[in-house]
Amino acid sequence: MAKRIQAWTAYGPRLEPVKPIKPDELIENIVQATNQSRGSVKAVLDELDVQIENGLRKGAVVRLPNGTHFRPIGKQNGTIRVKVRINPEVKKNVNTHYRGGWLNAENIGKSIAELADLWNEAYPDDPIEP
Repeated sequence: MAKRIQAWTAYGPRLEPVKPIKPDELIENIVQATNQSRGSVKAVLDELDVQIENGLRKGAVVRLPNGTHFRPIGKQNGTIRVKVRINPEVKKNVNTHYRGGWLNAENIGKSIAELADLWNEAYPDDPIEP
């Protein structure tokens, strides 16, 4: 018997993978948008990392002017993880104006039961366990 996760993996909607934006490309985009030098953009980004790290090491929440913030979270085993909350406007704009593609777009909004039905139709000899 198949498991529900198999139906989700096969038929669930997900974003199409795209080539990541490399650091040099990001820097070049910022240079073009701001008319700053490549070196100054790189220096500011490097210093931003240092300042975020310094604040997190102190146990502080680090807030950027755009609304994004970083919060250190202590785990039971004594390690620290960092929770990042992106600027809500950025999140809203990505959702509103997303231009990437979807795999299995026709299944957006379907329940896991509906995806299991798709699996059961395609694999009648290996149905999803109830």
